[in-house]
Amino acid sequence: MPRLTDQIRKAKINKANIHKAAQQLRSPAILAYGITGFVAVASFLSTLLLARLSGAAVIGQYALAMSTAHLLASFSVLGLDRIIIREVAGDLRTGEYANARRITRQLARAVAFTSVVVSIAYLAVLLLTPLNDRIDGDLLAMAIAAGSILVWPLQRLGRSGLRALDFPLKGQILEAFPTFFFLGAVGIALLSRTSLSAPLAVGVMVLGQALAGIIAWSLVRPIMRKWPRSDVPPDPLLLRAGLPMMGNLFLQIFSDWIILAAVSADASAAEAGAFRVAIQIVTIILTLISTTELYIAARLAGDFRAGRPDLAWKRHRRAQILMAGVAVPLVAIMILIPEQLLGIAFGPEFRIAAPALAIMAGGQLVVALRGPIGAMLSMSGNEPTQLKLTVAGLALLLLLGYLLIPMYGLTGAAMAQVGPILLRSIGGYVMAKRLIPNRPQPAHGAQTADVDDPPN
Repeated sequence: MPRLTDQIRKAKINKANIHKAAQQLRSPAILAYGITGFVAVASFLSTLLLARLSGAAVIGQYALAMSTAHLLASFSVLGLDRIIIREVAGDLRTGEYANARRITRQLARAVAFTSVVVSIAYLAVLLLTPLNDRIDGDLLAMAIAAGSILVWPLQRLGRSGLRALDFPLKGQILEAFPTFFFLGAVGIALLSRTSLSAPLAVGVMVLGQALAGIIAWSLVRPIMRKWPRSDVPPDPLLLRAGLPMMGNLFLQIFSDWIILAAVSADASAAEAGAFRVAIQIVTIILTLISTTELYIAARLAGDFRAGRPDLAWKRHRRAQILMAGVAVPLVAIMILIPEQLLGIAFGPEFRIAAPALAIMAGGQLVVALRGPIGAMLSMSGNEPTQLKLTVAGLALLLLLGYLLIPMYGLTGAAMAQVGPILLRSIGGYVMAKRLIPNRPQPAHGAQTADVDDPPN
């Protein structure tokens, strides 16, 4: 009988462990990383197939057009994608639904207006100045990229709205949608043995972004309409609050763009394409890292609004461990066998970017080890600190690019890109430790909810 009792007890324990494991597998965080993993694979495959289908030169022109659009679209969003998470998630945490509705409408209108103005100004500069000739771009591809400047900011704001509403998985899926849409188009072209030109590739990506934006706002608006209206007039200071975030994002993307533009001007189109492929591979790590920041941003905003930065630091620590665990195996492959990875997967002409790939992968490892510090600083209202670090990083990049690219080519470009990354990562971590206390603080909000330890 005692033996039978022990067996029954062990069976119950095993059943409980299985149930606990099943609950963990259903965790939204696990699903978010699963989606991100699929996105990383889809992004890699789309680059691989496009390289095999159209060659390095087309990838180089496509990358230049989309990176230019991404640069200007990051300005158009005005940093309000982070503001909508911080403010709306905080308002929902404290039950201020009318204010959440007012803020969402105000931010959406501001981003829509800015996107239209910037896209028109971009087309004017493109068509009326010698800019395109100087960076050796495909004029039609660069012109079509104006559509991304128009639709990407609203798509990004809509995805952030879903995250603020505590629907991070929906936001994650819609962030992935353009990538899968592009992969499907490249796959169809491969099956039909049709070569994709740079303008056509850009057009496909812009269409995917537009569809994702339409879906995002079709999910946000019905929920927003259920909230009560607010008689409070729009707060112009709210738009200004996003400027440091906008400046931070814009300067980071400008850093990447200026390196790609410099490589495109000094090297051949094929070399620029090979460098772009190396960046795309490293972006797999960056995508997994940014997923963590975006996933916990709304929760961090709630913690800070509730006066619990100590809970925010607990979330940061768990996310830091997760980010490092995901990044280390990928970085090891990119550092140890970069030439084989590029040569076997993409072709012999891409091997030239192997040293650059290894250097940039090392930079992303440092980003992973610091944890989601960017989200900690922005959600706690310390955007000016991020902006100062980014400005310093840009100055360092320009100096390193001027010195290293003429001497070392693609390898010098990679070294110039990694320098600011190290500065922002290490400097950001040090500043966050100084500015954000690891203890409870007075709550910001009238109806602060009870808060326990953050969930796993």
